[in-house]
Amino acid sequence: MQTLVVYATPVMISMLILGFASGLPLYMVFQKLSYWLRDAGIDRSTIGFFYFVTLAYTLKWLWAPVVDRVKIPLLSKRLGTRRAWMVTAIAGTVIALGFVATTDPTGASYRRDDTGVRIAQIEAGEYQVLLDSLATAEADPERDAGAVIGNVTHPVEPVVDETGAQVVELPEDEYRRLLSLVREDEHFEALSVFRTLATLLPIAIAALLLAYSGATLDVAIDAWRIESASNDMQANMAAAYSFGYRIAYMTSGLGLAISEWSNWHVSFLVMAAAMAISAGLVFFMKEPKAGVGRRALEGSFGVKVVNAVWQPFKDFFARLGWWIIPVVALISLYRISDFTMGVMASPLYSDLEFDRAVVGGIQAGPGLAATMFGLFVGGVTALRIGMMRALVIGLVITLVTNGAYAWLAATAQPDESWKLLIAIVGDNLAGGFVTTVFIAYLSSLVDPASAATQYAWVSSFYALFAKFLSGFSGVLADAVGWVVFFVLTAAWTIPAAILLAVVIRFGPAAAKGEHKFAERQTE
Repeated sequence: MQTLVVYATPVMISMLILGFASGLPLYMVFQKLSYWLRDAGIDRSTIGFFYFVTLAYTLKWLWAPVVDRVKIPLLSKRLGTRRAWMVTAIAGTVIALGFVATTDPTGASYRRDDTGVRIAQIEAGEYQVLLDSLATAEADPERDAGAVIGNVTHPVEPVVDETGAQVVELPEDEYRRLLSLVREDEHFEALSVFRTLATLLPIAIAALLLAYSGATLDVAIDAWRIESASNDMQANMAAAYSFGYRIAYMTSGLGLAISEWSNWHVSFLVMAAAMAISAGLVFFMKEPKAGVGRRALEGSFGVKVVNAVWQPFKDFFARLGWWIIPVVALISLYRISDFTMGVMASPLYSDLEFDRAVVGGIQAGPGLAATMFGLFVGGVTALRIGMMRALVIGLVITLVTNGAYAWLAATAQPDESWKLLIAIVGDNLAGGFVTTVFIAYLSSLVDPASAATQYAWVSSFYALFAKFLSGFSGVLADAVGWVVFFVLTAAWTIPAAILLAVVIRFGPAAAKGEHKFAERQTE
């Protein structure tokens, strides 16, 4: 009971809120945007390339010393350095989410008719381009274009919209089928590339801003967490942060349901509003005592900059010695299966034609419960049997749950939501477990005296290799198909397991997260 009371303190509640604010931007750009793009008929390879914007999270260590040391004009004086950076970063995410909400990857606008059916409105010239490609496809004796188009008669006569422009109106599902057909036609390929670039460039810019702002927010929150609690409270702080982070994941699932009930534009606006509320709550949080656990920098401005960037890395390298090679390799490979699988999960749901409201409901209901349970079990397991053994269990359940997605891809039908339930619940349970034990391991490698910069570096580096490969996940899925793709992502746990065994058997205390740091002085 005493353990649970700790989580009711103001600092823990603040950590929960900050975890939510940190997680929502990542999940919106990582999952829900890819779902929208696939829904709009964008090919999987293009969706995979979109994932490169999340490299901002991997490279955040580059500007972490700036967040650690530079004050925001006006805001820092009013709020303090940590909260000022939080508010600034959250403002960036709100702007980015709002900008995404004003775009449309299909190039169409939508309205609802009297019966509630969503109607796509396409410019007459754009529709003619689609018809030209359709004519080419219908001339191909090896393709049954009529079966794809259904009962809708083409061409459809244009009408004049409220702005005076000539548009063609089609039911949304018909428009999506038409897009799907023409995107498969080789004669449409060159025009499709041009059209895709013109349509998606504004979305890509907004996604980059969203990722950069979210990564900066992560750095500020990590610094706030470390400075706001003593060493013996850091595990509880990390747990509260993880709970908030996963609640953000489930909230993004509600965004998916909103997109079904209304549209994607409203969904992204609601998420922007949620981020704006979290920014307001930051004003009520306490700023940590400045300078706690931070080494003073001496010398000229240039020397200070060099020391602020280099000293944390130097300390990390000196502590691990040559074991830094297998440790960094382990960090890089441990979650590669999660990253490469996760970016293609939403496009899989779309291709399997699951109802978006059902997907969002599972993510926000049973998925949330499974994640919370996984976070709890991960913490208890690490405490009972040790962190390194818990890492081994994390790899095993990752292997199994990735395999479940291969099973889903091979067997599921649109009305078999129970299979979707099994896959999502299993993945969320594993994700919660692995998140807890892996954050604990990363934190154990970091010196509390320079934790903000070191943790930004470690948490960025672990994702570098995985995120780079994830950018090509759509290409791989196109090449081998969904089933083989998820089998491969499951198999990628094997190299990590080998490295983990080497570290456990032969590694020094520092490589196992058992190094004894000097106690940090708190005020």
